[in-house]
Amino acid sequence: MHILFKSLLPAVLLAAACGAQPAEPYEPSPDARVIPFRGNVFVTSAGGSFYQEAPRIIDTYKGTVLSWDDPATVLSLYFRTEGKGTLHLAFQAAQPAGTQSGRLTFTCNGQSRKVDVAQPGAYDIGEFEVKEPGYVRVDIQGSEAKPSGAQFFRISRFYASGPALSGELNFTPEDKVDDCYWYRRGPSVHLFYDFPAGDAEWFYNEATVPEEGAVPATYYMLTGFKEGYMGIQTHTDGPNTVLFSVWSPYETDNPGAIPEDMRITTLRKGAGVTAQDFGGEGSGGQSFMDYPWKPGKTYGTLVHVHPDGKGNTDYTGYFRDEEGNWHLLASFRRPHTDTWYKGAYSFLECFDPNTGFHTRSVRFGNQWVRLKDGSWKEVTSARFSCDNTGRTGMRGDLYGASDGAQFLLRNCGFFDERTEYGTAFTRTGGGTAPEIDFESLENL
Repeated sequence: MHILFKSLLPAVLLAAACGAQPAEPYEPSPDARVIPFRGNVFVTSAGGSFYQEAPRIIDTYKGTVLSWDDPATVLSLYFRTEGKGTLHLAFQAAQPAGTQSGRLTFTCNGQSRKVDVAQPGAYDIGEFEVKEPGYVRVDIQGSEAKPSGAQFFRISRFYASGPALSGELNFTPEDKVDDCYWYRRGPSVHLFYDFPAGDAEWFYNEATVPEEGAVPATYYMLTGFKEGYMGIQTHTDGPNTVLFSVWSPYETDNPGAIPEDMRITTLRKGAGVTAQDFGGEGSGGQSFMDYPWKPGKTYGTLVHVHPDGKGNTDYTGYFRDEEGNWHLLASFRRPHTDTWYKGAYSFLECFDPNTGFHTRSVRFGNQWVRLKDGSWKEVTSARFSCDNTGRTGMRGDLYGASDGAQFLLRNCGFFDERTEYGTAFTRTGGGTAPEIDFESLENL
């Protein structure tokens, strides 16, 4: 799963002059903390289309520099400190093929330091005054355009020292950089709902994505259950979608390895919906359709879970658009399963590491359960959770809350607010159960 170390953005002031440092040998302090480039640096600005350029500059999965040759490119280092006071930064430069001597500019809170780099080695950046604990961002740019084939000097690691590091320091450490795909994605955050007693057959939930929380490569998952999930997604290279998936009871990431009697069967699917096998994060059956859902609008999902009495369970997912119209995603049969709706949850997830420095957010509200006896029960309490990236403290940009009528989730972007794992929330009840024509749903 995911893991991370926190980053900083507080009021940090550069205490040194803005002239370029001479290309002289530099010896890092013996007590300096090593902050690897991998896992802690993002492309935050690039010439042309960001979503095309970012993967060209930094490897999406490994977090290493592939091609850094444009002075318009901004690379940003993030890390987090619990201390205050002076922070001293330096870096280790490496020389890829075709590299010429040049100047790198480091900027923090509008204060810049230019460093001339002539050969591989360690270089001093300077001192920053950290006024408050929290995330720090340091932007890095090459200062001059390079001739064809030339590159800026690569940075393999940073050195951080000084009184500001007296408390906890959070970032991706050297022994975790091979897993930096997860760190750069940022923490996934969840809400686990408290269901009423009885056999739950239907779960209904609504989501509203605010304008500021709509970021490409995000899954806003509304109606999760023990064996799968359903929600809405944004993408970096295509239209918005609605997704409904059910895992096979056979544990594998390769759908082709699932025995025939353990495969998910598609019973029916809606108009314009693709239903197929999936793998990579477990395997099973998935369905999806393109739908231009918009920030600021409220959408609903409804999932039906019903055992067929023969040792299998059927799962059906429906999507309600902003006009109140229902759309069938698919109905799947899961073999060797005899259950009602269990383990209800929602989550917020970034699935592209290059966008893990953008903050996402979503509001969930009006949750209802329909029991097998036909009675509706309102859901008004939930518990906050996160994946290993948050639980291990590698990153701390994870947040959950209740604003009264709705539950809120926010993640990524290196903000300083943090919600503790297991925090319980309640929302205001007393709403009206959704009016649903179940016979019409069966005919979609």
